[in-house]
Parts: sequence; structure tokens; C-alpha cells
Amino acid sequence: MKISTRVQYALRMMADVARNGGQGEVVPVGDIARRQNLSRLYLSQLTVPLKNAGLLKSVWGNKGGFVLGRPAGVIKVLDIMEAVDGPVCLIDCIYDPTYCDRTANCECIRVWREVNEGIVRTLSSCTLEDLIHPKINSGARS
Repeated sequence: MKISTRVQYALRMMADVARNGGQGEVVPVGDIARRQNLSRLYLSQLTVPLKNAGLLKSVWGNKGGFVLGRPAGVIKVLDIMEAVDGPVCLIDCIYDPTYCDRTANCECIRVWREVNEGIVRTLSSCTLEDLIHPKINSGARS
């Protein structure tokens, strides 16, 4: 599985809005593009699925830009990924058993499902707040 550029940029954009839009302050897309060294046009295109998913709200006008659609502690990394790229799916037959005529007899499908579920579980356990304020793991191995 490879994480798409769309997902990478959407996560960076959302983290920037969360970090710089405290107390509901509007964050202009031009500022995000400059800080993240990303194309303003590309970021503007990413806002559409993020707004459709309720993760981002646009503010129009001279001092327009974006604010989070929900608190950063509620927005999961999975929410952002699925908004811009669809469901996390390691292999097509996991979500569509008719994709392959071997699904019923597949030796590997159980493993693919478990791996996919593990990825989804991990992405669901990490919020936007976790990205911008990572917790120090005192029990980490050296």
C-alpha cells in the first residue's frame, strides 16, 4: 500500500489549519501553501472533498480562508484519508467479493483482511490533534 500525494498534502493542509487556526481563526489557503511549500491551486482542489466530508469549512471574503469543520481532537487521520482517496483498501476483493472469482477459496484473503483492519484501526486511533501535538511515549524502547 502506498499513501497517495493527495493524502499526504491533505494531512499537511489539515494539520496547518489546526495549528494556525486556533480559536476558530480563518487560515488563508495562500498562507498554508507558503508554509507547506505546496501549490495553492492543488490545495484549493483538495478542499472540495474535505469540505464535502465536513472536515473543513470555507470562509469567503477579503479575509477568507478555512477553518476546521470539527475540533482537531475529533477528526481522525482515517477521516482525512477517506475524504480524499476513498476507503482504505489493501486489495479490491476485501470490499468487493465479486472482484475476483477466487474470493471464496482464497488462501490469502484472511491475511489481507487482518492487515487492512490493522491499518484502519491505527488510522482511526490517531486524530489531527495527535499530529500537531504528539504525546511523548515514555515507554519507548531505545
